[in-house]
Amino acid sequence: MKQNREQELLARLALVQKISLSEAMELLNISESTARRMFTRLEQDGKVIRTHGGIQNVNHAMASYSFEHGARTNIEQKTAIGKAACDCLEDGDVIFCDSGTTMQCFCAQLVQRLQNEKLDIILYTNSLANLELLSPYMTVKLVGGEYRVNRKDFCGYMTEQALNGLYFTKSFVGADGCARGKQFTTTDYETLRINEIAMRNSEKTFMLVDSSKFNITSHVAYAPVQRLHTVITDSGISDETLYQLKQNNVRVVCANVRPATYTMKIVD
Repeated sequence: MKQNREQELLARLALVQKISLSEAMELLNISESTARRMFTRLEQDGKVIRTHGGIQNVNHAMASYSFEHGARTNIEQKTAIGKAACDCLEDGDVIFCDSGTTMQCFCAQLVQRLQNEKLDIILYTNSLANLELLSPYMTVKLVGGEYRVNRKDFCGYMTEQALNGLYFTKSFVGADGCARGKQFTTTDYETLRINEIAMRNSEKTFMLVDSSKFNITSHVAYAPVQRLHTVITDSGISDETLYQLKQNNVRVVCANVRPATYTMKIVD
């Protein structure tokens, strides 16, 4: 019965994109507390996004990226991914760090590493959030341009021109979705152009993406798996998706989420 109700709700959501709490109660003839528990369960499963007073379709929400929403979801997974990515840094690296909440978790783990050891790296980013987090601990080179409030970053002609003249040993980028385990996607062309330049000008590109993104496809494809050195995700990734990635000969690091720590599995 519970599963049938959820399927009915998701079917309606696919049509109308947003459903309020009262609409769900009326549609399914359930109580407010039951509806709230259903909303919570569906959000935890990555099938919907909670809004004030209701839920919305995941794909619809991804069309208008929200840094604030991302900062509240899959935090343990993103932290484990950030730690695994941070362990890939070496003395002498010149890196580009994309914007987004997974990247912010990466930067937070970098702060912890800098507090424990001396690490000589040069870091470029177009993210104001990354700058604010890292600047008390290291020199950060901010690539400016037109500011985007929803992503807390900079984009546009000035950003792209600056990146065109820079070269990196490693770039760390994220995605808003993935198409059939073959191509990573984003929600807008500005992010596409920035990350494409960074990838083109990097010796190695690391894709940092939590496993829920493999269930979402945004409409702008920019990163074929074959162009990546490593995909860093969490252990929630499905066997089918893992197989698809391996077919493209990409190195996959799966960070197992544990309280206050993680273990890492590398799939060749």
